[in-house]
Amino acid sequence: MLRSAASTPGLEYERRPEPMQGGFWAELFSFSLANPPAGWPAELVARLMPDPGSARKETIVQRAVAAAGFPTPPVRAAGGPDDGLGLAFMIMDRAPGGPALSGLDGLSPAAVPRLLRQIPDLLATSMARLHALDPGLVHAELEQLREVPVTVDGLLAALVRFAGAFGRPDLADAGRWLADHPPGPASDVICHGDLHPFNLLADGDRVTVLDWSTALLAPRAHDVGFTSLQLSEPALRVPGWQRPLVRIFGRVLARRFVRGYQRQAGVTIEAAEVRWHQAVVCLRALTEVASWVHQGADRARAGHPWLINGPAFARRLTSLTGVPVRAR
Repeated sequence: MLRSAASTPGLEYERRPEPMQGGFWAELFSFSLANPPAGWPAELVARLMPDPGSARKETIVQRAVAAAGFPTPPVRAAGGPDDGLGLAFMIMDRAPGGPALSGLDGLSPAAVPRLLRQIPDLLATSMARLHALDPGLVHAELEQLREVPVTVDGLLAALVRFAGAFGRPDLADAGRWLADHPPGPASDVICHGDLHPFNLLADGDRVTVLDWSTALLAPRAHDVGFTSLQLSEPALRVPGWQRPLVRIFGRVLARRFVRGYQRQAGVTIEAAEVRWHQAVVCLRALTEVASWVHQGADRARAGHPWLINGPAFARRLTSLTGVPVRAR
């Protein structure tokens, strides 16, 4: 496939594809080329994705923001299930560095100051830089997609539909309430939709953002809502007596992130708008869990953040919408 995409018939591996860790949705493989085409690096990553529509959206967004200078791996080749690998795929540069959380050892005293100082600021900086890009970079291509939602309205409609199909009328009712009670109008930006510390790679002062599978054209509060929710509800398995401490610590991180983002982006976002978008994220997570339960695949997903945080997300969604929602 690469020989054809790069118009290089003599292309050969220096190192054959090897599975990489990370991610719950896509398969990742790293490899290197012995004689990369002009302009290509030797070290590359193949990302194989199970859903062609989401893969197409991800490719559009990642390719566009990388071309605009945003720190994410450039896309060298991409295709659908019929283009040679059996699944939708993307071939991208291998980003330097390691996970932004590497070197942190749980909640040890030595780790806390570094986490408080660095992680919220890294997330705020990356998000503010992304939201400064012109959404016109991707608007025309995304509006052509019909298989997957590309806006918050489209996402809500899809979640209501899926929740009904999975036998979860409580989630469908909560989704309809959210659709009927939107926050005030706000301009759309390019939202990552999944910006958390594990989607950041740090290499000295350079931070690279990965995984654009849930990107949307949405108000900036959608990204702020997702990231602040993930920070305030850390998906950590800890003894019950430690859970309140973990949540307090997470909320400190979330407040620092929101303040840092607003300062760097030069905007003010109302708390009610953030809560509404957090509820959309809770609905998205719980509907995905409902799909696993419906398919009998929830046990295979043990350890996924959505399962760990399911009860907290259900409480948040119930609190805002008034609809009694269960975690599973």
